[in-house]
Amino acid sequence: MFFSYILIIVISTMLFTTSLIYQSRQIANSQREWEHDLIIREVTNIMDEILTDAKDTVRDLRYSTTMKNLYMASRIDDPLDTYEDYEVQKEIRSLWALRGDSIYSTTIFLYGSNRAWSAGGPIYMDKPFEKQSFSVPAFMNSSIADSINIENNQRYYFAKEGLLYWDSYTYRTGTEVGLCCVLIDLSKTLDNVANALGDNQAIRISYQGKELLSVGNIDDREPILLFQGDNDFTYELFDGEYSFIKGNNILIGMLTVLVIVTLLFVWIAYWESKRYYKPIDYLGKMVGSEKKSQTANDDNEMNSIINGIQDLIGEKNSYREKMLTITPYAGAGMFQAIVSGQAGEEKLGVLSEEDFLDLKHPYYIVSILNFAYEWSKNVKEISHKDLENLFKQVSATWTAEDMHITWYFSNKNTAYLILSFDEKRDIDDIFYGIHKLIQSSVEKEHIIVTMGVDVVREDISELKSACEGASSALDGILHDGRGEIFFVEEFPRQSVDYYLPTGFKEKLRTCLENKDKYGIHELLFDIYKTNLELDASAEVYKSLAEDFYLTMMKTIRKVSGLTTVHLSIQRVSELMSLQEIFDYYDAALISIIDLLEKNEREKKEETKLDDEIIKYVEENYCDPNISLQQLSDKFDVSNKYLLLLFKQRYNATYLQFIQSKRIEKAVELIEQNAMPISEIGVRVGYENQLTFRRNFKAQTGLNPSEYAARKK
Repeated sequence: MFFSYILIIVISTMLFTTSLIYQSRQIANSQREWEHDLIIREVTNIMDEILTDAKDTVRDLRYSTTMKNLYMASRIDDPLDTYEDYEVQKEIRSLWALRGDSIYSTTIFLYGSNRAWSAGGPIYMDKPFEKQSFSVPAFMNSSIADSINIENNQRYYFAKEGLLYWDSYTYRTGTEVGLCCVLIDLSKTLDNVANALGDNQAIRISYQGKELLSVGNIDDREPILLFQGDNDFTYELFDGEYSFIKGNNILIGMLTVLVIVTLLFVWIAYWESKRYYKPIDYLGKMVGSEKKSQTANDDNEMNSIINGIQDLIGEKNSYREKMLTITPYAGAGMFQAIVSGQAGEEKLGVLSEEDFLDLKHPYYIVSILNFAYEWSKNVKEISHKDLENLFKQVSATWTAEDMHITWYFSNKNTAYLILSFDEKRDIDDIFYGIHKLIQSSVEKEHIIVTMGVDVVREDISELKSACEGASSALDGILHDGRGEIFFVEEFPRQSVDYYLPTGFKEKLRTCLENKDKYGIHELLFDIYKTNLELDASAEVYKSLAEDFYLTMMKTIRKVSGLTTVHLSIQRVSELMSLQEIFDYYDAALISIIDLLEKNEREKKEETKLDDEIIKYVEENYCDPNISLQQLSDKFDVSNKYLLLLFKQRYNATYLQFIQSKRIEKAVELIEQNAMPISEIGVRVGYENQLTFRRNFKAQTGLNPSEYAARKK
C-alpha cells in the first residue's frame, strides 16, 4: 500500500513539475527575447547617435565661412597667418564640441595641400594630400595614418586608434576638394556598448558588410540574433550560457514548496501504511528472531561501507575546494573585471560554484609580457593571431600533468601569462625558458619581449594582487631597460628623491631660445645618468618623468608665447624605460628647435622679399602698367599678401600708396616748372588727365593748374 501511495505521489509531482517548468520556460524565453531586443535597440541608438554626430559635424564644416576661407587660401597658395590658423582651429573645435563626448577630434585634409587642420592646430605632412581610393562616406576602425597611407610621419595624432568617419569636404559648387575625418573615441564607444550587454554576452557590429568592432568574447560562438539596422550597420548578438532556472527565484520557490508538500504526502502515506501493517510487522519480528545476529552483522558491514564512501567523498570535496585554478576565470571572461576591480561579490561568488572546481593546479603565478618594436620608420601592428600561436607553442612545451598554462591579452602590446601547478616549487628557470623561446621566435620581427613576474600564490582571492604584483615587477623596465625578466622584489629598492637640477627650467629655456641642441643633449643626459645611478624604485622614476614633463611644458609655453609658432610635446603614456623616455623628450625638444629655426628663416626670407617688393614699387610707381596683379606675378605672391604688406608698412592700401607717391612726384615737377601739366600727368603714370586732376585735388585740395598758379 505504501508503494502505491508513493507511485501516485511521484506521478502527480512529475506531472505538476513538468507543467510548471514548461510554463516557466515559455515565460523565460519571452523575457529573454525582450532582453535581446532591448540590448539591440540600445546598441543601435549608440551607433546611430555617433554616426549622426559625425555627419552633422561634417555638414557644419562644409557650410562654415571660416573653412571656405581656408580652402580659398589653399587654392591661391596663400598660407594662413597665426590668427587665421587660430580661427580655423577654433571653428573646428567649436563644431565638434557641440556633439558631446563621443567625438575625439576632427581633421580636414585638402587635396594638394601638405597641411591638415584639426582642433589642435595645423599639422604639417611630408607630402601633399592626394585623393584616396576608398569611397566616402566610410566608417572604419583604424588610425588616420593607416587608413590614408601616411608614410614617414611619426605624429602620434595620426597613429591614434579609433573609429574613423570619412566624408567628402565640398566647396559651394558641391565639388569635392578634400576629405573630412571625424575621429570617434573608441574606448568610450566600447564602454557604452559593453554597458548595454548582459553577463557573458558579446556583440559584433559591422558597417557595410565589414566588421567595425566587437565587444566580448565571440570566439567559437554562433550569433543568437542577427539584426540589420539603419545607416548600413549590422549587429550580431552572442549570448552566454543560459539557464532559465538559475536566478528564477519564483520557480525555485515553487519547486521548493512542491518538494515540501511531496515529502509531507510521503510522510502521511508512510504513517497510514504503517497503521495497516503493524500486525504483519509484529509477526515478522517473531518469526525472524533467530536471524537477528546475522542481520546485525550485515548492517554493520553496510554501515562501514557507507561511512567509508562518505569519508572518501568528504576528503575529495575538501581537496576539490582547494583546487581552484586560474583557467575558469579566463574562460568565463571575468579576468579583466577582476584585474580592474570591477567584479562585484556576486560575480566572484559564481567562481566558487561546482562548475569551476577542478582536481588540478592548486598553486598559480601571474606574469605580464610587454611587446615593443625596435625603432623603425614604419609603424607595425602586433598580430594577436601570431602571438596566439606562439603561446600555444609555449603551452605545448611546458604543460604537463602537474602544470597548466593559460594566457589573456589585455591590449595590443600586453598579455598575461599564467602558470598553475600541483606543488609549490621554484619556477624561475621555466620563465627564463619561456622568455628565451618567445624572444627568439619574434626577434626577426624586431620585437623586444619584457616580462614581469609575481610570486607564487595559492589563494584565488589574491588574483588582483597577483596581477598588480606582476605589473609592479614590469616597472623594472624603467631602470634596467627592455628585453629582461623582472621578478617582484622581496626587498624593494631604497626610497630616495629623484634628481632634477637647480634652475632646470631656466637652463632649458636658455637652450631653446639660443637654439642650443648640444645644450639640450647635455642637460637631459645629466638628469638621466644621475637618476639611473640612484637605483631608485619605479615610483621614484614615475614621479621624475611626471615632474620633468610638467616643468618642460611650462618652459615651452613661455618660449611659444614669444613666437607665432604653436609648440607642444605629447606626454609619454606607454610603458617605457627611463632611457627611452629621455630619448623621446630629447628628440621632441630638438624638433622644437628645428621648428623655431625654420620659423626664423621663413621670417628672414619673408622680410627680404618684402624689402624687394617695396624697393621695386618705389622705383617703378610712375610706370602706368604697374598693378597689384603684375606684382603678384613677378614676386610669386598672392594679392592678399601684397595688401597686407602695404597695410603693415604704410598703414595704407596698395592703391593709396601708389597714388600718394605719384602726386608727390607731380608736385615736385610742378614746383620745378620743368614741363606742362599735361605732360606731368603722363610722366607720373596717369594716361587719363581727368583721373590725374581728380587724384591731385583729392590729395592737395587744388587742381594741378591752381597749384601751379599759386606757386608762381
